[in-house]
Amino acid sequence: MASKILIVDDEELIRWSLSQDLTNSGYKTVVAADLAEAEAALETENPDVVLTDLRLGRDSGLDVLKAARRGNPELPVVIMTAFADLASAVEALREGAADYISKPLQLAGLKITLKRVLETAQFKRRLDRAHQKGVDKYNFASIVAESPSMKEALAMAKKISASPFGTVLILGESGCGKDRFARAIHYGSPRAFEPFMEISCTAIPDNLLESELFGYEKGSFTGAVGQKKGLFEIADGGTIFLNEIGHMPMALQGKILRALEDKTFKRVGGRDDITVDVRVIAATNEDLPKAVAEGRFRQDLYYRINVLTISLKPLRERKEDVLPLVDRLLTKLSAEMLKSKPRFSPETLEQFQSYKWPGNVRELRNVLERMMILDEMEFHPVAAAQPAHIARAQVAAEAPPSVKEEGSSVALPPEGLRLEDVEKDLVVQALKRSGGNQQKAAQSLGLSRDALRRRMEKFGLKEAIGALLLLILLAAGASAGDWFGGSKIAKDAFRSANEAKAKELMEKKNPHAPVKSGECSKCHADVKDPAKLTQELKPLCLSCHAARAEDMKKATVHPAFKDMDCSTCHQSHASDNAHLLNSPVKELCATCHDTKSEPIAKAHHGISVFEGDCTDCHSPHASKSLKLIVEGKEHIPFGSRSCEMCHAKTGADGKAALKKAPEETCFVCHSDFRKLDKNPVVHSPFASGDCTTCHNPHVSARGSLIRKPLSDICFGCHDETLKNNHPIARHKTSNEAKPDPRRKDKPFNCASCHNPHAERLPKLLRAEFSTLCEECHNK
Repeated sequence: MASKILIVDDEELIRWSLSQDLTNSGYKTVVAADLAEAEAALETENPDVVLTDLRLGRDSGLDVLKAARRGNPELPVVIMTAFADLASAVEALREGAADYISKPLQLAGLKITLKRVLETAQFKRRLDRAHQKGVDKYNFASIVAESPSMKEALAMAKKISASPFGTVLILGESGCGKDRFARAIHYGSPRAFEPFMEISCTAIPDNLLESELFGYEKGSFTGAVGQKKGLFEIADGGTIFLNEIGHMPMALQGKILRALEDKTFKRVGGRDDITVDVRVIAATNEDLPKAVAEGRFRQDLYYRINVLTISLKPLRERKEDVLPLVDRLLTKLSAEMLKSKPRFSPETLEQFQSYKWPGNVRELRNVLERMMILDEMEFHPVAAAQPAHIARAQVAAEAPPSVKEEGSSVALPPEGLRLEDVEKDLVVQALKRSGGNQQKAAQSLGLSRDALRRRMEKFGLKEAIGALLLLILLAAGASAGDWFGGSKIAKDAFRSANEAKAKELMEKKNPHAPVKSGECSKCHADVKDPAKLTQELKPLCLSCHAARAEDMKKATVHPAFKDMDCSTCHQSHASDNAHLLNSPVKELCATCHDTKSEPIAKAHHGISVFEGDCTDCHSPHASKSLKLIVEGKEHIPFGSRSCEMCHAKTGADGKAALKKAPEETCFVCHSDFRKLDKNPVVHSPFASGDCTTCHNPHVSARGSLIRKPLSDICFGCHDETLKNNHPIARHKTSNEAKPDPRRKDKPFNCASCHNPHAERLPKLLRAEFSTLCEECHNK
């Protein structure tokens, strides 16, 4: 199909000649003489590329560019003009132009430019479609999780995907869905737009596996006629999935370990180290601790990959998932085969649920596919030899009840039990016995502290530690009456039962509002069980914080806020940090985002060392902006991403470099402020030349880009006792925060009477004191 080109030029002869020549070259053309015609053509014609003059009489080609990008941000625009100067070229490219050419036009060169621009746009569309296809096919919503174990695995996977860091190990029998989990983690992570490379360690001969993973140099072995990149190098920035890592040859495991530790490797036959930024997801159906004990798998590699572990149970142990899987697979197969979705009898569905499924989900899909092809409505299990561990499991399930085996330390009840329930109970017992000391609890269970923490997170015990300590104290015989002192706050059942703990929390620097008011029962449902809340933690928080609930509906939601509990960043009761944060903003952000990483430095124009907090520019919850930019007024250079207007080139130290302030930065645009320092009285922050003391140079939700409410900024330097001693301390307008009657759409604050920069009168007064009063009261 011929590409359509919209030609915008105010000279009719140029429009006609370009249209004729490009039509003869196989393109379709549409012409427009000005901005209005161009906007109409953009709405009705849907061009593939726009070719516009920079000067269009009273209009500008940049306006055409902006109109095109408003309707379709991916639409390429080529600017042409006889006014070939650097400033206009820079401005056009900054606004998003695909290319910039000067008149008089060379038609051969123009056709080459158009061909390249169209090919680039087409290639980008293909990449976007491929990425979207992956996201649609492999997302967390596509995973059936009705059983408790799958819900737990899915919740863990979502937490992992919220961060681009950490090696992931997925354990489970063949056919359980390890591949789907790996892809869902990739497409749900910040690495989603980068490559996802998969390799099965059992599908490639041992002598070729190393060259596939790390590549090779020319001449490194017979047949190496040229250099080849390996999967680690190709996946740079993205994810590599090492399937069946338990079967990897021992000789290669050492090189994999170095690649995981240092993100560095050498090609086969190469001398130079290659460094990549890649997340590794490994999967296996092997019992790795057993393989380590038998010498088939390196112990150090096992500890290196066993960082973030997801265990997938076989289908026979999660019966709740069978029928939802049948329904999901039938819907998919019927769409692929263009057949109507079959409806099985209750007996057949019962057979599906009672069958052991040794091949797990893969076997279930194959059975359903065969039944649909053959139009069968009854289930006939495939007769196949079963693996030994499945046979043993079935024999154990069918064996009669037995007492404790000789030499066993634990007796298995006749009705059986869930191993995870036993593990959780042991962890709780160890924490109780150690008084909440995680190090001692880990030692009593023969685990490392990190391993215990992972299990606490797995079983949802992290938030319950405080509650466990409280239960221990209560169990020791401490009564609420002996334990606590009195309070003036209205009685609350939970607070009355836990008086001392409540008092301790209330005395902290930043207590949570319900703690401060003594309304503990707003959150806690059972006076005897502090861990039992009135509802799930996140809905509970959102029920009070309506603005955060609205944030969930915005275009871009921070993954940590969307997929995790509020406790990821905030304390439930009190904190030494503002907003009940677990730690200062920078430290919190650094747990997921590496400011030294290339993607973040690139997004910040090479800056990797930041002086302020991330929340100065980015919302920690949600925003209409793709990059979570704070909603509000953007400074014009920041909004247009014209960072070079204020910043010099970033140095090797990664710190932001400013031009001479304010002469070469603020005063370039705000020239009316240059002469203010000639006034008799100049405010010291303004005299220092550092406008950022009061103003955010990037974005702010407040007028004039001020960082905080004006009174907070002023009283940061001026003694706060002025609030009570000031002549208008008891003024009705200031007490009730009414609008300023002299300044439209502005609040009554310090700037109502004082100029925050410079003035001719003492105390920076805008006018004589009596005049200021008369201005309001006369009105």
